[in-house]
Amino acid sequence: MFVQRTRHERAYVQIPNVIARHGSLSLEAVGLLVRLLSLPDGSGATVEKITALVPNGRRSVSKAMNELVEAGFVKRAKVQDPESGRWVTITTVTDTPDSPASPTSRMSTVGAPTVRASAAPPTGVKTEKKKNTTTPTPTPAQAQEAAVQPPEGTDKGGDGEANFLRKISREMAREARRILERLSLHKSLPLSDQEIDRLAPKVVPWLREAYTNDDILRCLTDRLPEEIGSVPGLISHRLKTFTPERSAQPQAAPQPVKRTFCEVCEATFPLGHQGGICRDCKAEMDRARAHFATA
Repeated sequence: MFVQRTRHERAYVQIPNVIARHGSLSLEAVGLLVRLLSLPDGSGATVEKITALVPNGRRSVSKAMNELVEAGFVKRAKVQDPESGRWVTITTVTDTPDSPASPTSRMSTVGAPTVRASAAPPTGVKTEKKKNTTTPTPTPAQAQEAAVQPPEGTDKGGDGEANFLRKISREMAREARRILERLSLHKSLPLSDQEIDRLAPKVVPWLREAYTNDDILRCLTDRLPEEIGSVPGLISHRLKTFTPERSAQPQAAPQPVKRTFCEVCEATFPLGHQGGICRDCKAEMDRARAHFATA
């Protein structure tokens, strides 16, 4: 699990009043948020690892983590490296719950956020009107991929992590297009290539929230109206206002209960017994001990 933060100080962490005085977070959740904000970028901040470092139990840490997710301080996304196939849960921790940062976006960690200019001349530089210079117009696919490119940051994640996140963003853009291509096979929802290119960036936020392809397709095709005036308009409206329902996760098979045995006669103890020496063997040992004591 990667941890990315939108604020970072080297020797200490600053806590805004919105956190310290939060009215709906428990004290455990506030303390957990302070711990997460103090960790360096790239830390493996799983519930299990945090539980190993604090006296609180796993249930308490897990409950506090869920509070932070619901309040918007923690965001998660499960993404796959398109080259290695490795699945990673990327977690973003922020001290501003309304921050637009997401698990697959990058932000500057110190000072003002980095802003990347697009199709505009640098400040203080005039453009020459006499020169007949033309800027090539990007194709819809290129524009779609650029729309989800994460901005460059100055954090300590390193070039390897930044390249990994850029590959994830490119793969999400391609995956969004593949979802709409499958959707266009629906007899009531035909889409042209140009419409798919225009709608694909609107699918990416759902992918960042770790919704599966089936979750998204089910949301876009469920309970369609009898008459559809505009297929792109319908899809755009659902992408903007609807929320997919997550598929039920398969429950793990229960682990078999292990029985314990007597250390002397190896008799089987009842379920739940901690082990050791059975009652009969202990009584026999006590009689032998008393016999040698009186001899």
